[in-house]
Amino acid sequence: MTHTIDATGGPAGDADTTGGPVSGPADDADTIRGPAGAGNGGTTASALRLTAAAVAMAGMVPYITLKVIWLTGGSVGIGNPALLRDGGFFGLNLLTLGMDVVALLVALAFVRPWGLRITAGAILAPMWAGTGLLVPIAVQAPLGGLFALVSGEKPIGADSPVAGWVYLVVYTGFTAQAFGLTAGFVHHARRRWPWVFAARTSDGRPGPARQAQVFVAWAALAVAVVIAVLDLALLPGAVSGLPAGLSFTAGLRGLVDALLPILAATGLLAIVRGRSARPLWRPVALAWLGSGGMFGWSMWSLITALTPSALNPGGSGGPAALISLFTALTGLAIGLTGILTLTGAFTPATRRS
Repeated sequence: MTHTIDATGGPAGDADTTGGPVSGPADDADTIRGPAGAGNGGTTASALRLTAAAVAMAGMVPYITLKVIWLTGGSVGIGNPALLRDGGFFGLNLLTLGMDVVALLVALAFVRPWGLRITAGAILAPMWAGTGLLVPIAVQAPLGGLFALVSGEKPIGADSPVAGWVYLVVYTGFTAQAFGLTAGFVHHARRRWPWVFAARTSDGRPGPARQAQVFVAWAALAVAVVIAVLDLALLPGAVSGLPAGLSFTAGLRGLVDALLPILAATGLLAIVRGRSARPLWRPVALAWLGSGGMFGWSMWSLITALTPSALNPGGSGGPAALISLFTALTGLAIGLTGILTLTGAFTPATRRS
């Protein structure tokens, strides 16, 4: 399953894990300042939090601007004006504009007191899918650009209906969003769920569903291996109906596709087994990024494959679409199992912050 988010269509106190309210109006200020004598550290943390949000928003501005221009009929960066009259192109742009608006609201939540009071799911869900989409881009885009610069390989075809500078602006913005939103989310999570960063993996107490969770984790690992093999096998066009030829960019995407399910499954297995004395946040981060990437990228691949547009006439299905669906469902299962395991094994009585 290879994927792209092209410039015309795609991305981007103590509250409990269920999103309960923080305990008292002074939590935000107290958390920033910390204990007495820690004022400098609190000021630094606040500055870093604001910087992360500013970086993320700076990456969103050009993308949102382009989307608004295109949706209102402007042709900036578009080589073929007929593209603007295409229904599929309009729909994908409307969808991705909405995605970036959600990202903007999440970035604001990281720097405003109300961000600690809203339901946990309003932060976790978009950040789970968002980091899964954006972090791989932050890895692929710079490496792909560097390779193109050194090798002379053109990452954008000469017949592209979108100007090359648009891709540069968009992917630079995606990379900024990846760094800014990830840093802002880590800071938010440290304040809202400090026990995740303080606990060891072995600190949790097995819940009544532990055996089922262990079974799901082992099954997810087996499925992850199959998905990884398929992603690598599809790169050269080994399956009928898939494009042949392998560029550096396509190969890099394939490696990331294959790595994400392995990260997700190994992280989940470490969480549910609970035998390691290592910090809990490490396997949580692996499962989070891997499952979010599986779900986010696969859903995006399905949407673009099944949406006919001038850039994808008639849409496309076949083996790649089936693998995308399977991968998205597996990523969702891993993410939900991880959340249920954490909330069941690390009850308020066992959490330490």
